[in-house]
Amino acid sequence: MPNASLNNVTAPDAYTQAATIDSGMFVDRINLDVANQAIIWQLKESARGGPPGQASWQAEVLMLPGSRTLTRPFVTGLRFRAATLAANLPAGATQAAVTVELVS
Repeated sequence: MPNASLNNVTAPDAYTQAATIDSGMFVDRINLDVANQAIIWQLKESARGGPPGQASWQAEVLMLPGSRTLTRPFVTGLRFRAATLAANLPAGATQAAVTVELVS
């Protein structure tokens, strides 16, 4: 699979297909950029180097706005959701805008 990305996606209140990249194969790194609000993300990872088809979603991680590059072995995907539900945002605030790139 060539590189895959989601560009400037508004973080949903729950995990959705639109906020998920699952390559089905191991990736070299993941670039993650978040603006406006915090998100919660999960990696899809294969335990102990098993085949990509045996990868499963791991523990949730809170991320404040900013950029991060993840380089972990045996990762096949990433999904994210908003840390704060849209209904609970203060008046005038906007939900998180997220860009994710999986690099093979």
